[in-house]
Amino acid sequence: MSRPWHVPAALLVALCAACSTQTGGTPLPAEGAPTGPTSSNRRPVPDPRVLQAAQPCDLLPAAALKPLGITGAAKPSSTSKSRQCEWRVDKSTTAESYTIAVVIYESTGISDIKTDKEIEYLTVGDHDAARYFTRAAAGCALSLEITPTSRVDVQATGESPEDLCGPALEAAKQVEPALP
Repeated sequence: MSRPWHVPAALLVALCAACSTQTGGTPLPAEGAPTGPTSSNRRPVPDPRVLQAAQPCDLLPAAALKPLGITGAAKPSSTSKSRQCEWRVDKSTTAESYTIAVVIYESTGISDIKTDKEIEYLTVGDHDAARYFTRAAAGCALSLEITPTSRVDVQATGESPEDLCGPALEAAKQVEPALP
């Protein structure tokens, strides 16, 4: 009894297909893999040292203080990883009041953000940005990318972080034109 010729041919085609290096379908990142913004900057990437001379208290223009509701004086501070400046926004109750901060990270980029919440990628002016809730949900932050390894955050912190993304975005829009 002889086999039809098309059976070995079909087996050969199946074996060759199994050895192919191409996989059909749409590529997706592995579950839990970090994802980030696509590079949509409309500006050249500045020198990584560009933030060394920047002062966080100078990045929020004086003309923006009153429209943002800032009532107190700027309070500069620093850590080993950042320099920042804070302003107080006093409302009718303590629960409604909050702090706006501008934080310079010279060696920490958007891809280094640490949060246990979702990160939303967007554009503010000419800068790629990330909006997220800070750890322990103390506030809402917008990180403006300066280089892949540096950023400037504009944060609003208070008792109702969900209500603070609007003020954080408005402050970020004021800071963004001063950034390289």
